[in-house]
Amino acid sequence: MPSITINESACIKDGLCSIICPFQIISLPIDGNPPEPKPEFSKWCTSCGHCVSICPTGAISHSSMNPDQCPSADYKMIPGPDQFEHILRLRRSIRRFKRKAPEKETIERLLTMARYAPSGHNFQPVKWQVFTNQDDLNRLVGMVCDWMKHMLGEMPDAPHAPVFREVTQAWEQERDLVLHNAPSLILAHSKIQTGTEPTDAAISLSYLDLAALSLGLGCCWAGLFIMAAKSWKPLGEFLDLPKGHQLHGAMMMGYPKYEFQRLPVRNSPEILWR
Repeated sequence: MPSITINESACIKDGLCSIICPFQIISLPIDGNPPEPKPEFSKWCTSCGHCVSICPTGAISHSSMNPDQCPSADYKMIPGPDQFEHILRLRRSIRRFKRKAPEKETIERLLTMARYAPSGHNFQPVKWQVFTNQDDLNRLVGMVCDWMKHMLGEMPDAPHAPVFREVTQAWEQERDLVLHNAPSLILAHSKIQTGTEPTDAAISLSYLDLAALSLGLGCCWAGLFIMAAKSWKPLGEFLDLPKGHQLHGAMMMGYPKYEFQRLPVRNSPEILWR
């Protein structure tokens, strides 16, 4: 059960913890008394850390974190809008990778950064599965191609049929158009409890995709793999996700073989002002 401790000698009674609380479950300071959790606190608290993060004197500790565990915010480290836009435009979908696989420590650092993505009610539901063994990766590609061949037999005129034919023919020629010989594959999965989990996973994968740049890595969303994994029983059995978990997304990842030299153009945003 979540709990809050307030160091009265450090509390300056500015009421920021009450104001910033998403559910307003911390009372405002009254008559010189420090703020305190309301009776319904434990029922609604999401352990988001807003109260700990906002306090300028470090007077508040939450059962899930204390001020010493939360580094001081440094707004000078935020890149300016031009630099941040450059990062967003520089991110590319990488399909040509060096043979060198990312080190386990590097992947762990990347997933550590991705954990800071927002999630519904701060449930942080996303779990990860990482493939780095080349034999396993080849087996995954083979099973995706098996699914495509099955689908071509069932629905030869389906919209994706031309793509499936190209991909399966390439695999027969020992060319991988599913994972593009990526040295690692990262899967995001979770239980479905509130309905926000697919969105939570998509946001986490987007964080991962952008954070990869800082580690010299490149990513690409593995759409064909996801289509197969959600439909092909042999592939699902091989993934062996925890009982009750659903696969939400997959990202192929590695060190890019080439560096892009230009920032491509995208359509202007269509905005309806109201």
